Amino acid sequence: MKFVWRRGVIKPLRDDYKTGDVVIFQAITIHPMDTGFQKDKHSGQLKPRFFVETLDIYYNDKKVCNFAFEVSSSPNPKVKFPLKIEGPGTVKAVWTDNRGQTFTKTVKINPK
Repeated sequence: MKFVWRRGVIKPLRDDYKTGDVVIFQAITIHPMDTGFQKDKHSGQLKPRFFVETLDIYYNDKKVCNFAFEVSSSPNPKVKFPLKIEGPGTVKAVWTDNRGQTFTKTVKINPK
């Protein structure tokens, strides 16, 4: 069974930032995070492990931080991180799960 990423978002938590400010960003994705210990209701078989392993954050195509998750992480993981705004550009989040699937979301930023 192939899981299709449904949605994710990356956004600054405030809009009134300017060049030089440190802004808190939030990245959220919808993902079930199966531990491999639960049984399928219909077949009785154990569900295979399925979880987000990494989240990489890029600012203007330069990796600025990354997060590593484990199988015990909660479903629909959400992270917050600080980012110093150096000017206009893009902030990109790339999630990778333990099956090698990736999902990317990008937000354009334009300091005032």
